[in-house]
Amino acid sequence: MRKKSIMITGVSTGIGLGTLSYFVNNGFHVYGSIRNSKDANRLKKIYKDNFTPLIFDVTKEAQLKKAVTFLKKDLKSSNLLALVNNAGVAISGPLLHQRVKDFEKQIDINLNGAFRVIKYFAPLCGAEKNNSSKKGVIFNISSISGKIGMPGVGAYTASKFGLEGLSHSLRRELMRYGVDVVVIGPGPIKSEIFDKIDKKFLESLKKTDYAKAAKGIPKRMKNAKKIAFPAEEVGKLIFNALHNPNRKTRYAITPSRMMYWTLPMLLPDRVLDQLIKRRSGGL
Repeated sequence: MRKKSIMITGVSTGIGLGTLSYFVNNGFHVYGSIRNSKDANRLKKIYKDNFTPLIFDVTKEAQLKKAVTFLKKDLKSSNLLALVNNAGVAISGPLLHQRVKDFEKQIDINLNGAFRVIKYFAPLCGAEKNNSSKKGVIFNISSISGKIGMPGVGAYTASKFGLEGLSHSLRRELMRYGVDVVVIGPGPIKSEIFDKIDKKFLESLKKTDYAKAAKGIPKRMKNAKKIAFPAEEVGKLIFNALHNPNRKTRYAITPSRMMYWTLPMLLPDRVLDQLIKRRSGGL
């Protein structure tokens, strides 16, 4: 029986991988969801017995059920000390030019996927009757976009606003079990996303009213990559919050905090609208 175990969804890259690395380096065993065996084998070679891959897609309920059955047996009578809901994607595009199926895909992965994981894995954190083991904490990875709606990422923003609302309701529902729910809202974090500019997407905007504004996207992505925090910093924040008996319900972690977080949260919406328009041209 492992005394200190957590589970993280989406550990192949970015925040998931950084959090996996930080927790393993600090004495935890990590169960991590991955969608394919190739990435599972790659990470298993690196983290060896400190890591157990769980191969599932957060949109596939049958795969989730199979994974939770395995995990419940592997944990025996102990609980996960943390469930980190990290798996997600970002599908960009002005809302009026976005395909309905892309918007639905965004919501299904980032929001519905998080709900599915919570539904099946929260009991393994102690959210069930007569569970006397040490209770875990559910960490939902949101974004600055979970509080501030930027142009060009409306679908992603909708998924993260939804995740924040879900988190508040869930936290209040799970108080009876002693299981806490915490939102983590990162700004720019080093990941492969900065190297994955969708050229087809940019090309499609040339025939729209957003053509001029779209030209600035590569430069803005490049600038964000320069200042982005290492993903392990998010892992460190989660680790510290897990061990803090007076933890907050939400943490923002971002470089250039004044520009990305403090100022936008203080300014009236109409003033912020104009600043964003000036910086991005509405995209």
